[in-house]
Amino acid sequence: MKNIVFDLGGVVVDWNPQRLLNEYPGDPEMPEILFQRGFFQEYWGEYDRGMVDQAGIVKEMSAFSGRTDAECWEFVEYIKHSLNDIPKTVDLIEDLSHRGYHLFCLSNMSIEFYEYLKVRDVFSYFEGQIISAHEKVIKPDRAIYEVLMERYDVVPKDSLFIDDLEANIEAARQLGFHTVHFSDRERGYKEINEILSLKK
Repeated sequence: MKNIVFDLGGVVVDWNPQRLLNEYPGDPEMPEILFQRGFFQEYWGEYDRGMVDQAGIVKEMSAFSGRTDAECWEFVEYIKHSLNDIPKTVDLIEDLSHRGYHLFCLSNMSIEFYEYLKVRDVFSYFEGQIISAHEKVIKPDRAIYEVLMERYDVVPKDSLFIDDLEANIEAARQLGFHTVHFSDRERGYKEINEILSLKK
């Protein structure tokens, strides 16, 4: 195994809808409306695809929820600033870099969220960063995996792909990547250690 490819949300940074529902300091009905009525499933993909910017997704959110643009902007900003690093993954990435693995990230993410996150230290370990909004294509479309493969000479059979969503894992698997479905963190770390034969 030469290359390790990380998703960002849910793997490197803490994307946690339930925490947003529980902790959002604004109108508590607003995140409930958005999550329960399917706003993120219906609209957020176009934001991650780079087809709308933050102002655009805020307008969609306002029309969907009946809240003002200002309230919706505040909620999007809250989501952005809630994406805290997952310390154990950051430590793992640093360790894998020191062991000589080639590290990459491949993430469905908007321009604004990426610009906010990319200054963090953990991003310095990635030799290549494939962000959906830059490429105008999102996982699980095989085209975004092919961008990674072609741009950075990543050979799937020599590569481990880590993601928290089953559809994204299945798309990578079909291309020949080794995979870890990171839906349960502790199980995910265990599988990574086993695949790479890492010493505890």
